[in-house]
Amino acid sequence: MGIFDLFRKMQQPQTQENELIQSIRHAIEIMEHADSESPEEIIEKIAQYTKDERLAWELYCLIPSVYCRMIVKEVQYSNEMIMIFPDDTQQQSLLSNNQVYKLIQNVVADKFSGEIDNKKIQNILFQSSEFNAINNALNDGSALENLMTGPLVVFAPDA
Repeated sequence: MGIFDLFRKMQQPQTQENELIQSIRHAIEIMEHADSESPEEIIEKIAQYTKDERLAWELYCLIPSVYCRMIVKEVQYSNEMIMIFPDDTQQQSLLSNNQVYKLIQNVVADKFSGEIDNKKIQNILFQSSEFNAINNALNDGSALENLMTGPLVVFAPDA
């Protein structure tokens, strides 16, 4: 293995990460402009860009969660994620160990450091099950700082 081979191997993970960041940005843009599209239609649009339906589904599930957690900071959020597969098996993991989730956090934090469009943010927030649960609790009279969420539950698509 020559020095150029070593350099190429070192660049590969960085290239994959950059491609993932571009996919996240593109997915956010699609979700920001989603109006009356169904979740399936949004995921399909994301998948056309990512060429990976599983990644498109993961981005669709995680981006709204990151938005909710960054905007509604007073709530105590669970770090746990439960993925339920079509055969009803479950897989538990920690969001803090999920590479895609961490990259989404970085992209969204960077996005929030610039100009913010409330309509686009609302389009994404309204796709968040956590945001909807928080909103319902507030409408029922709960105090924001007393709220705490359970694990983020996501349903995996058919393979």
